[in-house]
Amino acid sequence: MKTTFISTYSLLNSPRSSLVRMQADAARYNQEIASGRHADVGLTLGGRMSQAVSLRADYDNLTAMIDANSRTRTRLDVTVEALGTIRAMADEFQAELLSVPHAQRGSEVIRNAARDKLAALIGSLNSAVDGQFLFAGINSGVQPINEYGAGSPNKNAVDAAYLAAFGVTQADPGVSDISAADMANFLDTAFADLFFNDANWKANWSNASDAVQRSRISRSETLTSSVSANEMAIRQLAAAYTMVFDLGSDKLNTDALQVVIDKATELMGNAIAQIIDLEAHMGVAQNRIDTANTNMEAQKKILATRVGDLEDVDPAEAKVRLDAVLTQIEMSYSLTVRLQSLSLLNYL
Repeated sequence: MKTTFISTYSLLNSPRSSLVRMQADAARYNQEIASGRHADVGLTLGGRMSQAVSLRADYDNLTAMIDANSRTRTRLDVTVEALGTIRAMADEFQAELLSVPHAQRGSEVIRNAARDKLAALIGSLNSAVDGQFLFAGINSGVQPINEYGAGSPNKNAVDAAYLAAFGVTQADPGVSDISAADMANFLDTAFADLFFNDANWKANWSNASDAVQRSRISRSETLTSSVSANEMAIRQLAAAYTMVFDLGSDKLNTDALQVVIDKATELMGNAIAQIIDLEAHMGVAQNRIDTANTNMEAQKKILATRVGDLEDVDPAEAKVRLDAVLTQIEMSYSLTVRLQSLSLLNYL
């Protein structure tokens, strides 16, 4: 039988050498309990790490798309609200035109109502969210509709067309001499060209783009997420309000005034029907975004589960391991203290 000698020095330093490793293990188990993931995912997964990275990338892409949809949904909500306001004002004005007695149709009340509705229409069309104008199409950084007032291009164009057609301004007493036939011809030609001719509309009224914004709401879906101020319904409303407000309706004779009222009523009816269609289209877009978000949230849950299967640790198991390591550390400390107390003097 062979014996070997173990020095006190060796016994003293043996627990110390393992103590560093156990302290590192304790720190790792603490981290895993706190985070719920492996402390070193790459070391644990090895070759499966690429799968975890791919799953996390898919998860992050879905999260980014849902966040983008939230902003798109906000724009749609404000757009639908603005369209609802525009339609409500149009309904109200059309009711006023139909209900006001014939003798009062050129009154200041009706003209003021048309002026206020035109200003409100322009205000709604110039709505913005986060500095982006909703009705400007892809030119979202530019105010889509010019204000109507003295010196503005749209007001100047109306005044010039009126003077060219009748030889008088809207404030001239000679307005009363304009015949119904001449007024009808003016509304269908020179006046209509100011609103329904693309070049004139864009030169005098609109800075918006015909092309509207499209948004990707999922990996496979895109949709139209804005309305352009160049829509025909918008032009018809602007034309109706302007003709009642600024064609000298307070001075027109009864027959000419009736032509204006009839034309305005016709335009209002057409515009309201088209505004309803636009609201419905935007409503469908809202529902599609909600559906896409619901589907993507479900996909995120599946991805989170798959990532968890790869990266997550069992907290209970990690706690057991931590407790075991802490026990070993305490034993190591105790043993070190006992060894330090050993001395030959105790045996002499």
